[in-house]
Amino acid sequence: MNNAQSRPGWGFAGLSIAVLLLLVLGLYRETTMYLGGLWAQVDGGYGHGFLVLAICLYIVYRQRHALSKLVPCPSVMALFAIATFSLIWLVATLVDVQIMQSAVLLPLVFSIIWAAAGGRVAWQVLFPLMFIAFAIPIWSPLVPVLQVITAEVAFWMTRAAGVPALLQDFVVILPAGSLMVAEACSGLHYLLAALTLGVFYAYLNYRLPWQRVVVVMVAAAAAILANILRVFIVIYLAYTSDMQHPLVADHLSLGWYLFAGLVFVLLLVDAGLHRNANEPRRDATPYAQPVVTRACKHGTLQNVILLIITALLTASGPAMAWWMERQVDFPQNTVLLFPEPFGDWTGPLETQDAWMPAYQGAIAEKRSYRTQTQELYLYIGYYPVQSQGRELINDLNSISDVKTWRVKSSHSVVVTSRQNEVLEQVLESPDGQQRLVWYWYCIGEKCTTNQYMGKLLQVLGLVTGKREAFVIAMAQDIGSSVDDVRKVLDSFSTRIKLPLTRHGNDHS
Repeated sequence: MNNAQSRPGWGFAGLSIAVLLLLVLGLYRETTMYLGGLWAQVDGGYGHGFLVLAICLYIVYRQRHALSKLVPCPSVMALFAIATFSLIWLVATLVDVQIMQSAVLLPLVFSIIWAAAGGRVAWQVLFPLMFIAFAIPIWSPLVPVLQVITAEVAFWMTRAAGVPALLQDFVVILPAGSLMVAEACSGLHYLLAALTLGVFYAYLNYRLPWQRVVVVMVAAAAAILANILRVFIVIYLAYTSDMQHPLVADHLSLGWYLFAGLVFVLLLVDAGLHRNANEPRRDATPYAQPVVTRACKHGTLQNVILLIITALLTASGPAMAWWMERQVDFPQNTVLLFPEPFGDWTGPLETQDAWMPAYQGAIAEKRSYRTQTQELYLYIGYYPVQSQGRELINDLNSISDVKTWRVKSSHSVVVTSRQNEVLEQVLESPDGQQRLVWYWYCIGEKCTTNQYMGKLLQVLGLVTGKREAFVIAMAQDIGSSVDDVRKVLDSFSTRIKLPLTRHGNDHS
């Protein structure tokens, strides 16, 4: 940016931004490495991340002349934003919400540029920075919505085509077998690709906001339609081939072919519209003629002091996370307390049963309770404190080891018992035996079935000092009636009371 370097203050501002961004890469390395790992997964949902970053840099380069007309001037107001986002990152780190950690990096970087170069420069690079959001895993809340739309519309098209099928949950049942419209089939990957290309295309070729919005909406609709068509074609081919068609097992590439075809058609239509309009495309770069600002009133000493404060505030979140994680006091000789038996039940007894929930880093034990005709299994997973890789609510945790008992549904159902709400899941063994599981989470002194509420309770525990957490699961084989099993689990759940641990340093 030669023109920019000739502007007063750009040399110091550019060096400041570079140093601060390197500081972010170093201090927030776990978050940046997490993003880099996602982007390196070519077959993952965010394999386009490096492309998005390259587009971001290209847009900044494209705006270099507009930036060269601005005089950078460090801003004090941005310091409050840096402190806020660093604090948010700290909380997200302590409760290990990686999505929030990665999402907060964008506004943090924006605030750093704002602090180092001023509001006008930050506003100029706002769009390319926010463009990186398409490569950050903040889009998972869209998965259930897209999954429902895909399953319902594809099933409606299947029935319209004369295929005898039933839709149960997200499973399409055909005469020769069944197909599940899983979360991976929601089409989020296609939607993100469409939004990325649509926004960039609209930015390059259109100036009016409403035109850009229309382009992005059409691109998003094309991605959703391509995914629905993919699911419909797979279902139809599965029906006509008795589940033997190759695309039944390998159907991901079909979606990309459909998506590419729809994008090509849309590009042809767009080119035709521009040709018919007989209007040459103009530079769509925003802020093409920015107002030339006056010289910055800050002196060199003030700028250096602001740079130091900015660096300290940027480092405050990681520094506090490092300090707090070393203040954790792990209790010694923890003993899990299982409830006493009641009625005809005997226990708690050691058991060799193969079912075992998988909760990473938990102190976990399982016991059985028996009558003459029944057996019930109780699992307790305990976290004295939660930290990175040792946390109650984590995508790697599962209510069952899939090698022995697999879950029949991708989502657990919330059921109300006499004690509290519980999550219900049906498991199935390789020999066809089914088992009903009830489970719930307790953090501090509160119990919940909601993962988001669990994270909030974890944050509350950081403030109150009540950081221990439990997962409690009960299971029983399903015999003639699932309602009978529910009654047994409901009765037993009333006997489970906190606390469920005793430590070596306790006097009780």
